[in-house]
Amino acid sequence: MFMACSRWRDFVLSWFVILLVSVMLLTVLWQVFTRLILGAPAVWTEESSTYMLMWSGLIGAAYAYGQKAHVGMEYFAQKLGPSSRVVLDLMITLLVGYFAVHVMIVGGMNYVRVALINAQESPTLGIPAGYLNLCIPISGVFFFTYCIEFLVVDALKLWRRDPR
Repeated sequence: MFMACSRWRDFVLSWFVILLVSVMLLTVLWQVFTRLILGAPAVWTEESSTYMLMWSGLIGAAYAYGQKAHVGMEYFAQKLGPSSRVVLDLMITLLVGYFAVHVMIVGGMNYVRVALINAQESPTLGIPAGYLNLCIPISGVFFFTYCIEFLVVDALKLWRRDPR
């Protein structure tokens, strides 16, 4: 059950990022076409591609963290023994989890709330800025789910370790 949820989350995140980047590519191509060929650039394309870049970057970062494809301290980690390496992984996961909860989820939701209360809108799209910035707390939730998964796996590694 746990692994099925994890695989489903990975599948959804990967395809969401692929879709966003594909739509962003088409949007930028449309912007270039309208500017160079038609001589009248579509004003909505720049802002929409910026928000799609923000969404794909944050959601993609959460996915990359979950795949352990993020930049790590491999040089230092390889110099440690197996138990010490698991402890280092646990500490890093706890730090990432703390950041995900306090900065991305709590701070991101406060940012979204303030933007919605102040009725801020994007200039050309006319969409409330709070909705456009929901990628911050959403990606924080995904970071946190990966942290929980990594903590369980690493704790089991330490617990099952043969003391000899």
